[in-house]
Amino acid sequence: MTRYYEFLSNGITSALIKNGSVEWLPLPRFDSSSIFTKILDEERGGYFSISPVDEKYEVIHEDYIENTLILRTIFKSEEGKAEVTDFLPLSLAGIIRIYESEIDLKVEIKPFFEYGLITPAIIKARRGLIFRNPKSKEGVEILIGGEYIPIDDTEFVLKKGKGYIYLLYSKDLRYGLFSNKGFVYSEPYEALNKAIRYWRRRLENAKKVNMYVDAYYRSLLVLLGLIYEPSGGIIAAPTTSLPEIIGGSRNWDYRYVWVRDASYSAEALIKAGLLVKARDIIGFLTAMIDPSSKSFDHPLYTIDGTAPPAEEILDWLKGHKKSFPVRVGNAAYMQIQMDVEGAYMNALYEYYNASKDSEYISEIWWAIEAIAEWTKKSWKWKSTDLWEQRGVEEHFTHTKVMDWVALDRASKLANELGYKNEAEEWINVAEEIKKDVFDNGYSEKLGYFTRYYGSNSVDSALLTLPLYGFIDAKDPRFLRTFEKIERDLMISDGLLLRYKDDFMGNVKHPFALVSTWLSRVYIRLGEVDRAKKVIEKLINCSTSSLLLAEHLDQNTCEPRGNFPQAFPHAGLIVAIVELEERLV
Repeated sequence: MTRYYEFLSNGITSALIKNGSVEWLPLPRFDSSSIFTKILDEERGGYFSISPVDEKYEVIHEDYIENTLILRTIFKSEEGKAEVTDFLPLSLAGIIRIYESEIDLKVEIKPFFEYGLITPAIIKARRGLIFRNPKSKEGVEILIGGEYIPIDDTEFVLKKGKGYIYLLYSKDLRYGLFSNKGFVYSEPYEALNKAIRYWRRRLENAKKVNMYVDAYYRSLLVLLGLIYEPSGGIIAAPTTSLPEIIGGSRNWDYRYVWVRDASYSAEALIKAGLLVKARDIIGFLTAMIDPSSKSFDHPLYTIDGTAPPAEEILDWLKGHKKSFPVRVGNAAYMQIQMDVEGAYMNALYEYYNASKDSEYISEIWWAIEAIAEWTKKSWKWKSTDLWEQRGVEEHFTHTKVMDWVALDRASKLANELGYKNEAEEWINVAEEIKKDVFDNGYSEKLGYFTRYYGSNSVDSALLTLPLYGFIDAKDPRFLRTFEKIERDLMISDGLLLRYKDDFMGNVKHPFALVSTWLSRVYIRLGEVDRAKKVIEKLINCSTSSLLLAEHLDQNTCEPRGNFPQAFPHAGLIVAIVELEERLV
């Protein structure tokens, strides 16, 4: 397992930390500009580090406090040990770092506003520092609880003992930590205890599992940590522009709510028995539905449900390990993706199956009707697909299957609510779509389902056909497709490419989510041992703290792409639960 960044969240924003250094922290929320951006530029990104003054030290422990998103780091030098506990206080745009040390600690705080672009004005306070954005009233305040000696404006030494560093962002410093209002903000040690209880309680009602317990709970915590609590929207990942290929340009901003990713995440939480949080996600998505045109006008939304900003390049940043460009915003917002309605409808149907909450389904009948009517008239159109290739539209087989899913699930829910006419009408169209897929998405000549109509290639999305009940996993047509996928896309046991190439050239690294699909197919084929091996491969390829990125380096298993990613964690949860259900 690789030691990589650790992920902190408070349901408002997130941070990435490595070896005592905060190197990513957008404030005040997930999709804001970052004040620490070293992960995207070693030189001018900015960071907040704590380490022993004695440079001959090692990090002997860096892991979460049990089932929380609170990090404990232990340093050791010849002079002694130091322990630092890092967490994002609930409901606040900031970070608290509590230390207990036998040795002196060096602290460097070098924030910049607007992703490293704007150097702050520095004001010394009685017990700390204020970093003010010269272009606005916003700023970051640093309150130091403990004995310290200043070195310069951004560095100081914490004397051995106990204490804390409290960093709080304020949109207007007149209401900040050092203002007359400062007394209302959390007291650090009390805030820590509340955060520990908060995260532990979030998992209390989760379905218990007997296998892969640590990976299961860590994956649940990642999903819960990616939810923006004020709205219920769940972001795809907390980072931007971590590259799929080091030195390459496949660098995207994932700090938005994708309909598809959010639907998968809701399904995972439903499988785990966390129905309330799943319903929060579904509620956010439902609020995005347009009943007068395409149900989801866009494939992604901001965390408050508004339009994402236009994609732009931050050309003053060199990129992670010099992987340029660094992008914010996401141009996929402009794509017309026809599969997302099916993803939403499947999540809604799974919620109903688990909860039998007919009152909720009845309340949002308008959304079900809107999606069914849209899918009825649009399913014959070309579209981009779940892989979001830019400028590429085809009759993608997976997309057509998701059109079938949308109408199949809508019909089932209509039956449950007593709308018999609609149920019959929608299932008839669903059967028409299924026939079309068998006629055009399956090639009799080649003997397998193809990536899109008329193609001779496959993609890993075809693994989902039996997962949605479109075809039996043991159907010879699927089995031949499965063999083709394994032959063409498998990099090593359990790790697959999503496809071979796209509009940007060849794909290099396995896509972590599709390993979970592979495992679930094996479960349906009764090949439990192979399913286990895939899950174990994915866990072994996760970081030392069981976090997964979008991709895995095919040679080293190191994380590639944005991190941590909701997709593989959601898939892993579902695979583990389905495996346990199979073994009962």
